[in-house]
Amino acid sequence: MQTILLILLILLLILVCWVVIIQFASEFLRVDGKDVFKRMNFFKKKDKDEYNKMMAFIGKLVSSLIKMSNDKVGALIIIEKNDNLNQYINIGNRIESEFFPELIYTIFYNKKSPLHDGAIIVRNWKIVSVSSYLPTSKKIINVQYGARHRAAFGIAEKFDCFAFVVSETNGNITGVHLDEVKKLSDVPEKLTSQIIKMFTASNLITINKNVFEKKQKSKSRNKEKSFSN
Repeated sequence: MQTILLILLILLLILVCWVVIIQFASEFLRVDGKDVFKRMNFFKKKDKDEYNKMMAFIGKLVSSLIKMSNDKVGALIIIEKNDNLNQYINIGNRIESEFFPELIYTIFYNKKSPLHDGAIIVRNWKIVSVSSYLPTSKKIINVQYGARHRAAFGIAEKFDCFAFVVSETNGNITGVHLDEVKKLSDVPEKLTSQIIKMFTASNLITINKNVFEKKQKSKSRNKEKSFSN
């Protein structure tokens, strides 16, 4: 009889300990009234949302650059990164607009328009200024580069941002970040890949990097399946 009571007492103590542990763990995982797991799901969703916004923007940017390259329409597009570009946004024409190819092409195509000269500045994937005049580079630059390229080099030398230039002379597309200058492709798929690499290499989308890698692996597997079929 005593043995049975002792076993029951031990089981009761174990049960109480489990209740206390579970209660403690529940309180531990609760931060400001929100469950940690819910927060984790929130950040995962945020990563996916940011990734989708970035990819949608890149698609529109590629379409704009390719169109202007084919038609040899000169253009300069600046994408703000870590450094604030308000001083150049404010001296341009401030607007708040989604980035879409038709608007970009219209701005740069009409040479008689007062908005034609200068740069478009993008912040958080949206246009915040047009016809913004930028500092030109004071370095010795190859004569093949014109005024837009000098402005792209100048802003990238002083600020952490991206600059994309289309030459109205030959239609060449150039990407600039800090001291890196790259001649980019005029093939949509390749240009998309090059821009994604520029963004991810510079940590413009740091929180999305894992999502990006998973998406790329998924695309690669799908391609392999399609080839095998």
